[in-house]
Amino acid sequence: MSFLESYRLTIETLGPIHVGTGEAFPAYSYLVDEAQKEVLILDAGRLLELLSPEQQENYLQAVAQGPKRAQQSLQSLWNSRLVDPTPAILRRLPATPAFINTVKNATDAAGLEFRPLPRSPLGAYLPGSSIKGALRTAWLFKRVVRQGRDIEYKGRWQWGQKVQGDEWPLIQPPERITTPVAQAFEALVLDYAAERSPNLHRDPFRQVRIGDSEPSENLLLNRIGVFHPRGQMDQTVILAEMFRVGTKLQAPLRLHTGLAQQRHKDAVSHPISAQALAEACWEYYQEVLHLEREYAQNHRLGQALKVYDALEKRLSEDKRSFPLRIGFGSGRMSIRLALLLDGEEGQEPKTRKTAGSASPKDGFPLGWAVARLEPY
Repeated sequence: MSFLESYRLTIETLGPIHVGTGEAFPAYSYLVDEAQKEVLILDAGRLLELLSPEQQENYLQAVAQGPKRAQQSLQSLWNSRLVDPTPAILRRLPATPAFINTVKNATDAAGLEFRPLPRSPLGAYLPGSSIKGALRTAWLFKRVVRQGRDIEYKGRWQWGQKVQGDEWPLIQPPERITTPVAQAFEALVLDYAAERSPNLHRDPFRQVRIGDSEPSENLLLNRIGVFHPRGQMDQTVILAEMFRVGTKLQAPLRLHTGLAQQRHKDAVSHPISAQALAEACWEYYQEVLHLEREYAQNHRLGQALKVYDALEKRLSEDKRSFPLRIGFGSGRMSIRLALLLDGEEGQEPKTRKTAGSASPKDGFPLGWAVARLEPY
């Protein structure tokens, strides 16, 4: 029996995907080339060296006045051909019309700074932690449903009554969910709870190691908006770098199956197989997809329905594939097990994040991908 299994996890994006770094790329470090529909990412220090003393002073004064003036100053130098920024260009990124128009019409920093993807010297990548989080959420769902009992919080998490028939269990959370409370929930469901604090040695996901994806330059700068049925959030704007639709990524996944074969108090609580992981994702994200499709149909979100159709078609054509939802904008229903939450917490949110259009109603849903696990 093998103690280590290695797999190639292949992921193809069916919707744009963004994973944040907690950073914002400043407005004084890029130029919009509207004619080429791309953005020039600049080395700000090298750019200053290209300016004359007078241009430097004017530009730095503009930067001190805020992002909008900095961007206007850069565009003015570019459009008047008073400076050739080529030596300062780090890379070029294609940008959607929605991104370009947002920058042109921005009145404050929120419409000018964009959120970058994680990047290595070889290019942008999808972090293994984001992939593992998506797998873990699906596994939690599978465990709760298989247990067939409600989960209650009464000073601590505990299993409740057994559900009847084909009903799903319900999770009854406290009014305030802190990080320790959330961690204790996972410990109960994954069977590594202990008397005082979770025994992390028994966390079954110690068996699952996922590396970062190979770098990719199939990227796009895009506008993310928030769809509300009554249009109340149409002016909410987030600019972000993201993997384009159709991007193919690969990441190594290793199952340390030997950890599940150990027999001592700190052994992992139960084994996890590659097949079981794929099945858990199929079960969970299909349910999320069903709810999202229903929402899109009710509100006539045409681009979203096209993505859902494409995902279902791929899953029907390749039975070894499974759906994933990764990254920013994946939605509360996808990342918080809200499918099972009792009361108001379990109600669907009234809004959805979409990308690629000035009108959020016409944007693409974020985070959807189709994946496969293949042995090395």
